[in-house]
Amino acid sequence: MKYLYLGFVATLFLSCGNEAPKAVEETTEVCTYSYDDLSTKVNWNAFKFNEKTAVGGTFNEVNVLISQASEDMFKTLTGASFTIPTSGVNSNNEIRDPKIKASFFDQMESTEVISGVVKSINATDANVEITMNGVSKDYNGAVTVDGQKISFATTIDMNDFDAGYAIDSLNNVCSDLHKGADGVSKLWTEVEINVETTLKKDCK
Repeated sequence: MKYLYLGFVATLFLSCGNEAPKAVEETTEVCTYSYDDLSTKVNWNAFKFNEKTAVGGTFNEVNVLISQASEDMFKTLTGASFTIPTSGVNSNNEIRDPKIKASFFDQMESTEVISGVVKSINATDANVEITMNGVSKDYNGAVTVDGQKISFATTIDMNDFDAGYAIDSLNNVCSDLHKGADGVSKLWTEVEINVETTLKKDCK
């Protein structure tokens, strides 16, 4: 009886060991990223006074042309072209805005719009070509990513666009408002730019 019992147990273990493993079903989610026309904001900081005090603003309209969606969020933006109508400059001051348009942007050649191309972009930095006053200039900048939100920050110099005279024109019109504690009227040629966009994510 003892040997019969041991034989039964051995047979049971052998039969269990010979069972084919159950197949594990694996599902891979594929996500694509596409551009959202309403999500892009272009913010800027100009600087006045020798103390370099910031005056912030934005543009009311940004037009972006993107060829296609991609599984890589950065490929979605690479090669994108954009135009920004300068008539939509918005410094949150109804008196200042017409002066910026007439005495700054309208002084430059063919600058009814600021245009450009995203030449390259990844999770840490990007290279963007910007065209104003008939001059194109490449700028590198820092990229930050939060989910589907991508931000790009850089500092441009109006002298790079041969537009120092447009800075002087605006400074002359707003001379008293640009005087700092030292009584000197100053409008800097450097402008900080920050662009934010949030891509649409579709997973299947």
